[in-house]
Amino acid sequence: MESKGLESFVNLTRVVRNAAICAVLGLGAVVGSVSFAANPLTTDFYSADAAALVHNDSLFIFAGHDEQGPQGNNNKSFIMNDWHVLVTDDMEHYHDYGAVLSVKTFKWANASAFAGHCEYRNGKFYWYVAVHHGTIKENGSEGFAIGVAVADHPSGPWKDAIGQALITDNTPNDVKLNIDPAIFYDGDDIWMYWGSWNAGRRVKLKENMIELASTPEDIKIKDFFEAPWMHYFRGNYYFSYASGYPSTTNYSMAPSLNGPWTQKGVINDKMDNSETNHQAIFKYLGHWYFMYHGANSPGGWTYRRSVNIDYLYYDRDGLIQKIKHTDGVDPVNNALLEEGGYRLTVSHSNLALEDREGMVVQQTADEKNEAQLWILERGDSARYYTLQNFKTKKYYCPPKTLLDTVRTSEKTCVIRIENASAKKGYFLFADYDSDYLGDVLNISKDVGMPVITWVRTGTDNQKVQFAKAELPKVKPPMDSIPPDSGNGKTTGIPRGSAGALNAQTMKKIRYDADSRMIRLERETRWTLLDVNGVVVRRGYGREIQVRSVRSGMYFVRTDRATAKVLVR
Repeated sequence: MESKGLESFVNLTRVVRNAAICAVLGLGAVVGSVSFAANPLTTDFYSADAAALVHNDSLFIFAGHDEQGPQGNNNKSFIMNDWHVLVTDDMEHYHDYGAVLSVKTFKWANASAFAGHCEYRNGKFYWYVAVHHGTIKENGSEGFAIGVAVADHPSGPWKDAIGQALITDNTPNDVKLNIDPAIFYDGDDIWMYWGSWNAGRRVKLKENMIELASTPEDIKIKDFFEAPWMHYFRGNYYFSYASGYPSTTNYSMAPSLNGPWTQKGVINDKMDNSETNHQAIFKYLGHWYFMYHGANSPGGWTYRRSVNIDYLYYDRDGLIQKIKHTDGVDPVNNALLEEGGYRLTVSHSNLALEDREGMVVQQTADEKNEAQLWILERGDSARYYTLQNFKTKKYYCPPKTLLDTVRTSEKTCVIRIENASAKKGYFLFADYDSDYLGDVLNISKDVGMPVITWVRTGTDNQKVQFAKAELPKVKPPMDSIPPDSGNGKTTGIPRGSAGALNAQTMKKIRYDADSRMIRLERETRWTLLDVNGVVVRRGYGREIQVRSVRSGMYFVRTDRATAKVLVR
């Protein structure tokens, strides 16, 4: 399947629900199937050692494939010959592309499709995997090597990127078990981590992703066993890994990628009926997730595992909280919110968000209360918006300081809004990178309680439902609406003077057709009206973004003038 068709395919499968109907609809040959949200993610095959990659608002899961038989009969070994790729855009429906990569892809390998990690770089996808080398094996080792496959899209076709292994037993300062590769970007530096049997390594890669740029070095983590994974959050580096055997998942923190590392303990306990623990930690659509494998599919055991996903949370100090195993995470909707009028309701209390004397509080919902109406407009990048109160004309402006109350401001405030739950609404982030968002104080259901800034905990008092609302039509005084001069250019008319054009005002209010932006002389309150005098938007600032406004004649009213603008 072509890359550009991925999102449309996933959306179609959400409607038709199964591969057979897809074929009937003329979508062509469909490989794999569509699974539905629950833990484990799929029972169509036994899966393990999964890695995650977020690309173009889709989540790709690169998973190993356990093929061992039922428990007993001395079946005490891993049988793994290929890898699968799954994709979702809503954390509910997963499409399996099938076994898109196998040991046979690497002619120099002869067995064991162990854990891998895929990253996107230079317009290509690079998948680093561990396999048994066909000829290179040192005494005391198992002969594992790390290869690199490359493709234009996660669904393949995949090919050996270099025709030989990237890491083998002949690599200087390698380990006896060269498995579990994981890639991490640190600015312009590209690092690969790997290792097992209590020995871990890292090495810098060249920009081409297929050559080493340094000599492997010790990761210097004391309780490391295998399954390295690196991520960055709120000024700290997090190194998570399997510890001991049977394994728990532990983590360490450091202010720098070079340490010093402080051990923080266990975040995922030993798994029932599965000796291994292998994690991936990633952020997708406003949530942090923890992906791992267990033996929770029918017939599952140590050598027949299945991939699961649960939420990952940090506390106010950035420490990772213990993972809670559940039946699955909530479905989300990654479609962008439409601009327009909304009523905002807090999910836990069903109370409406209201601008009350410059503070955002929850109040009993009242459709006649215009202070509970909010105008949503998109910002300059996806998932960033402004929320302006219809009555007070002020903007929802959350502080980035924890426990501070959310207030409204005459100045424009851009916030990140992400879907928290398809049923329960959205997160309103004060600081997306730090996971700080709006939270009703003390999880209270009392009216008048303010919204504060707090860390994301996933509770319903942090989820806000957006219900479309018809905004009242406000007509300006007739003498403030100038007649059309018919010249098709930006013109300015002083308020109260509906006669001739004023050249001085024309210089102060101008329309930039290239950026679809109306530019004002200075920061001021403004109102955008259509030709019938109906208010389209209100705001404060020097620029009025009209990318989403239909072409046609509009009027811009400020405290000094009203100008006619032809939006093209």
